[in-house]
Amino acid sequence: MNTYLRTNVVLCIVLIAVQGFSLLGIISRGNHDFINNIIGSTLFWIAYLVLEYIYRLKGNYYLRLAVLIAIMSDSFCGFYLNLYVTSPAFDRIQHIFGIFAFSLFFYNIITNFMKTAIETRWIKFVFVAAIGMAVGSLNEIIEFAADTIMNPQILNQPSLEDTDFDLISNTIGAIIAGIYSAFGNLDN
Repeated sequence: MNTYLRTNVVLCIVLIAVQGFSLLGIISRGNHDFINNIIGSTLFWIAYLVLEYIYRLKGNYYLRLAVLIAIMSDSFCGFYLNLYVTSPAFDRIQHIFGIFAFSLFFYNIITNFMKTAIETRWIKFVFVAAIGMAVGSLNEIIEFAADTIMNPQILNQPSLEDTDFDLISNTIGAIIAGIYSAFGNLDN
């Protein structure tokens, strides 16, 4: 088993363990509202791994780790430890970090398919920031749909103000990702 595959297996086992622990924890407290969030984010990662294998993508280790940290902190800290409810700062930090990680992650996937990286710093900055803002907006739409369809006791979006702060945090994360992509060592 090569190093890349071994790392994938270890990261997937860690993800499943953390997600499973978070899932069992919220179920044991009688909170079933966020089961779909935890299962959905886990299935997202497994689907990515399948696509990575099928298309022979080579993801950056650090970006993949950052995305997994964002996914696991969402489930464990946000839902299991209930920090989304008890700490407004956690929600802001999670949005900033999550969009930062996902912006760079999706840029990496896109450049894998393109078989080339964007060379011009300014264009790379705009492209990565736009990816982040799009992903952040899609996240807010998904939260709205989940609240509307599933009608949970604790809403993903308790108010328009929360949505506005989420979008601002998403934009900050996207801009930081754009700056990092333009001046960091992302493509190597």
